[in-house]
Amino acid sequence: MKKFLPGIIGLAAIFALAGCGNQKLTVGASTKTPSGMVAVIKGKTNKDAKISYQVKGQSKKSVKNTDGAYVIEVPATTKTQNVTVTSKKGSNTITKKVTIKKTKALAKYQTIASKYNQAVIGMSLSKSTQKKAQELAAAEKKAKASSSTATSAAKAKAAIAKLPASQQKKALAKLQAEQKEMLALQKEAKEVQAAMASAKKKNKDKLLPTSLNNGVQNVITQKNYAVRANYQDKDLMGLTLIVPVKAMKKSSGQKDFGTVFALLTSEVGAKPKSVMKQFKKVQKDAKNSTSTSTTTHVIKSNGVKFQVGYSTTHLYIYITR
Repeated sequence: MKKFLPGIIGLAAIFALAGCGNQKLTVGASTKTPSGMVAVIKGKTNKDAKISYQVKGQSKKSVKNTDGAYVIEVPATTKTQNVTVTSKKGSNTITKKVTIKKTKALAKYQTIASKYNQAVIGMSLSKSTQKKAQELAAAEKKAKASSSTATSAAKAKAAIAKLPASQQKKALAKLQAEQKEMLALQKEAKEVQAAMASAKKKNKDKLLPTSLNNGVQNVITQKNYAVRANYQDKDLMGLTLIVPVKAMKKSSGQKDFGTVFALLTSEVGAKPKSVMKQFKKVQKDAKNSTSTSTTTHVIKSNGVKFQVGYSTTHLYIYITR
């Protein structure tokens, strides 16, 4: 019995090692460059293994294991990210390290959100209110550019009283006209502010939120389109405009798409006319294509990239630097 015991122990060790050897984990390239708004890590593992990953400095997250295959999407940031992928099968654990390259941000989120929301609100105002808003903006610009310092009515009248009698009447008339104009502008300002407040409330679901948590999330969801953002520590890393293909076949959907796409393009610093011209060519090519798989076309303008992808059900436009 003693003679056989070492042999049995040896065989047990071999089988144990064989069990470890059957466990696998692949991650593809060890260094990834984000595409669109995320970096994708995908690979193979055992069908019955539990998959998780952890970005250094963040909490661990579990991943779905689909018949031995998995996909991890890590949002792009302005910093290099170190990711640990873990496969656990019973008491055995395998880990792999992946580095995600840093990318440029589109802009500060608050800057884009403020400009975009103002544009949406402004477009929903009546033409007469828009005209008033433009006049107020011009008056404000003129006042700022004026070299004269603002004074109270009492001080202005006191200054007029010191003028020669022959000049006082003309100066007083000018002051009264300015005061009348100022009162009219103040009244218009109140009307415009009220109209803008009403438009903001009416279009609240079409506006970008004022604050976000880090990560990729839908920021606007409408019937004919959705806007997704990658927000990271005050930076807007990227945007995705998602449009159902069936919406593009209707005039209302085409109108919504054209408006939102032009606004997003303008607010991120690209040239809407140039981008739209290139997009029409991409759209024409896509219609003539017989492929049913998602294909990506890249449009560039002022340092901004627009990656256009079509699937059988949706149009995706990824906006990044």
